Amino acid sequence: MGDAIPMLIEPRTWRELFEAVLQINAAKSGGDFAASVVAGMRRLIAADVTVFQVFDRVRGRIITEADPPDPFTAEEVAYYTAHSEEFPLVAYYGRTNDPQARRVSDVVDLAAWTQSAYYRSCLARQDLRYGLALPIAIDAATIVALSFNRRDTDFTLHDCELLDAFAPHVRLAFERQDNPWGDRRQEDAERRLQGLGLTPRESEVLFWMTEGKQNREIAAILGLRLGTVQDHVAAVLAKLGQENRHAGTVFAIGVLKAR
Repeated sequence: MGDAIPMLIEPRTWRELFEAVLQINAAKSGGDFAASVVAGMRRLIAADVTVFQVFDRVRGRIITEADPPDPFTAEEVAYYTAHSEEFPLVAYYGRTNDPQARRVSDVVDLAAWTQSAYYRSCLARQDLRYGLALPIAIDAATIVALSFNRRDTDFTLHDCELLDAFAPHVRLAFERQDNPWGDRRQEDAERRLQGLGLTPRESEVLFWMTEGKQNREIAAILGLRLGTVQDHVAAVLAKLGQENRHAGTVFAIGVLKAR
């Protein structure tokens, strides 16, 4: 792992770090990879909520994996999507391009933080006042974000060191993935749906409709506003000549099953 990893890491933690790195490199598919990263993150740093996200700023795609699953309500996700720049760490990294892990308490007064509109809208329900995060640039379009939240105790400088040590291995493992954005079935399905005259985004929305997801769930999966998903659904139904959501979903499932 080289001299770049700080020597503050204790020998016992080196083993945890090594095992976490092995775990993420053993993952074979996009979904398995995201779950493996979260498992590795939790192995290293205790938290009430642990989240791994990947953002494709060109196509607007997003991968989100969390432990526990779905820790935030649709309303909380929608607020974050529309106001992410209000989150102190997002604003900090956007302003500084700092390559190291930082805590919320490193960049903002915690008393003011817990009174902010962002905290009240996204985190107050679970009292997740303490945060730790690190964005990792994969390429010009792709950003990986590792983040943790706690209720009772702040993160330590040692936690920051561990995250900094883990981050380069996440980037390398992501780059080695043949299809980090999902399994082949989803990729193939979206390609077939685009053949119906749909845009890439519309095909994504329709794919998740065929998976039984409702609009709020699709908004959370794709990192979109609910109204945007509703507009995509309306466009899909118009292009497919279907009267309602149910009919459009049944039609798409038939297309995907046909060989």
